[in-house]
Amino acid sequence: MHRFTQAGLKLSAVIIAILFIVSCSTVNNALHTATGFSAKNICSGHFVSGFSQQQIMQQALIPISQTFRLVGVSIDQEQQFVDTEILLSHSRRAVYKDGIGCILLPPGEKQLSFKLPAKRTNGLYHNQDSKLEWPLGLAAIATNELTSRQKSISHIVEDHFHLSKQDPDLRTKALLVIHEGKLIAEHYAEGVDPSTPLLSWSMAKSITNLQVGLLVKQGQLSLHNPVDVPGWDNEKYQHINLDNLLTMTSGLEFDETYGIGGDAALMLSVVPDVDAFARNKPVIHPAGEHWYYSSGTTNIISGIIRRSFGDDSQGYLNFTFDNLFKPLGIDSAVLEMDSAGNFIGSSYMYASARDWAKIGQMLLQNGSWNGETILPSSWIEYSKIPAPANTSNRYGAHFWLNRNPKNADQKRFWPEIPEDAFYMSGFQGQRVVMIPSKQLVFVRLGYTTPKYSTKLDVLMKNVITALESD
Repeated sequence: MHRFTQAGLKLSAVIIAILFIVSCSTVNNALHTATGFSAKNICSGHFVSGFSQQQIMQQALIPISQTFRLVGVSIDQEQQFVDTEILLSHSRRAVYKDGIGCILLPPGEKQLSFKLPAKRTNGLYHNQDSKLEWPLGLAAIATNELTSRQKSISHIVEDHFHLSKQDPDLRTKALLVIHEGKLIAEHYAEGVDPSTPLLSWSMAKSITNLQVGLLVKQGQLSLHNPVDVPGWDNEKYQHINLDNLLTMTSGLEFDETYGIGGDAALMLSVVPDVDAFARNKPVIHPAGEHWYYSSGTTNIISGIIRRSFGDDSQGYLNFTFDNLFKPLGIDSAVLEMDSAGNFIGSSYMYASARDWAKIGQMLLQNGSWNGETILPSSWIEYSKIPAPANTSNRYGAHFWLNRNPKNADQKRFWPEIPEDAFYMSGFQGQRVVMIPSKQLVFVRLGYTTPKYSTKLDVLMKNVITALESD
């Protein structure tokens, strides 16, 4: 009788597993998702933020799913790309381009299939003087000039980081407090400093809002006119406008769950063109009548923005830098693209905590900055109007709100802070919160596990209490 060695049995099991995987489309997509998601996020986390492969795996990926433990990773420091594979059958590559970030290639591809626009070199826009305080420079907070109240707030922020060290699920990377336009408290995790670009996740959706606002200001786009979307020439789609898309009331089908086979996971980790994937979804509700949070909706908007520049890919890249980042003195920002050349407006922008704070402060100032109108105040106010179809009153136009719900039995999301708070929000606890009535901006970035609270609500309440104390 023929006897198999232990190694032979293991090899046979692997071969059988591979044959099964290749024949099962759901599992096939799941493994492409695992390798694609890990390749993209390790590439960006390493080459953009400067974290190690181990940090990203242990802090950002494995807490999402234990499947990432099975993914093999190879980082090429010289050529600046990341390769991943799983079960010897599924491999992906993400490539880093200076000033543009990481681009995830489609399954099986090893080279970009389109010509990248020229990079935007950091440091072009603003002289980041080490002697000047935020927002004009990179000087550390002058603690000897802080009032007793501001010092107590600094202690509140430090206490949050002590909690982060004690609880492995919190993993705060940066936490800033700005009051009346002055940076009064900031703290960073080990390996992070005021210039480290950090991931937005869905805070990028609010940046997409600002891009639209700039184009509306210039007369290039309109909220209520028909939109330029390929394939939307039939009756069902013709009623969808930019206002519907910004308020998440387009009526398009989209599965925002992040499990195996979900649209969001497929869009970010498998398909080459995020705009095409989302815009080809069917209409299942009349426009304006049903609210559903959809990352695909944002990437449709990103495609509309791109087409407003025609074939001018350089103009598409330059636009946000020249009209938003340059006036604010932001030079850490990276807007990442898919392999078709679209900005992934739903999820992938990197910027330092201090630069995120500049965006927050500009919003707090109703679109003005240093005497210049970046966006009309009317656009900021529009962004804060609750979407009519959202019964919780929690969503405006790609910004989250802290309004009282229409249902009196429901509580506000953050009942301990003022109702006028509005904020950018992203996966794993990314937040930029503006509270106009208190002249406060909070920035919190990190790798918090999905089911764990960032404790930001408690921190904001404590900061407000400290500011109002005698």
